[in-house]
Amino acid sequence: MVHIASEDDIEALAPLAALIAQIVRDTPIRMGPGGTDDLTAQLTVRTCVWIGKNVLPRTRSLAAFVNDVDAERQAQLTKWGDQRRPDGTSGHNFRREADAARRSCQAAASRDAVTWFHILREEFWEAMSETDPERLRAELVQVASVCAAWIHDLDTRAPVS
Repeated sequence: MVHIASEDDIEALAPLAALIAQIVRDTPIRMGPGGTDDLTAQLTVRTCVWIGKNVLPRTRSLAAFVNDVDAERQAQLTKWGDQRRPDGTSGHNFRREADAARRSCQAAASRDAVTWFHILREEFWEAMSETDPERLRAELVQVASVCAAWIHDLDTRAPVS
């Protein structure tokens, strides 16, 4: 017997499998040529809608960001392979940097002058001051999210004349 998916894969796809089973039950099939056209159309459209709602990013322009990051990761993997390195973060050494970045961001915000630099600098130093792996991961997700927002801002700005 050939296994094409792990148990975890099958479990994760259970809602999609249930949708497909419902479509097969609910879609009439005619005899003769083209008899499965309606079923094929229903499966195609409703599966694509399901994927759009459950798999793809929902934030406008995030799909392009994810594709760009994925392309860069593929280039890194091709060039360097899968890398394992120490985190290099330090709660003691970088906490001062994180505190200074936070104060700078808050001061800029109080003057209505906050920039992407302020926000990213604060998030970066918060990540660098974190030594707990779970909290470090959460901080790095925040860094990536700020980068996504900044890139979206760049991509949607009106051209400068």
